[in-house]
Amino acid sequence: MAAALLALVAGTYILATPKGTRRHRWVGWVYVGSMTVLLVTAFQIYFLFGQFGIIHWGAVGSVFALVIGVGAAALRPVVRAWLRWHYLGMGASVTGLYAAFVIESTYRFFAPAYFWWLTLGLAAVVFGAGGLLLRRHYPTWLVPAARL
Repeated sequence: MAAALLALVAGTYILATPKGTRRHRWVGWVYVGSMTVLLVTAFQIYFLFGQFGIIHWGAVGSVFALVIGVGAAALRPVVRAWLRWHYLGMGASVTGLYAAFVIESTYRFFAPAYFWWLTLGLAAVVFGAGGLLLRRHYPTWLVPAARL
């Protein structure tokens, strides 16, 4: 729970503050560390239920987003469009974190019959809104996709 709250705070802070600063990098590593702990615990839930469920698939997607975001920054000397991939990977990671928060919050309060409609429906709204916001705030200083 502490890792989840720390990731939410760090991710939100990074979204709302200037990019590329020393503080951005430091809080970014706090985010990555807390997300790593969070994702490891998400995969450990497998041992409670003995099966791989929809929540685990969300964790797999979150791992991919985090690896793309961090990997792009780490490989910036060799990846020409590293900043674009960093923006998209980390943006998807934070959006997935918000969606996971909605899922964790709703499925505990409502009957299982509402899981698909309410819980995953609200998560889909979060993903849609996150995607639109990422597209809307896509930095104009990044190289457009057509010229990569």
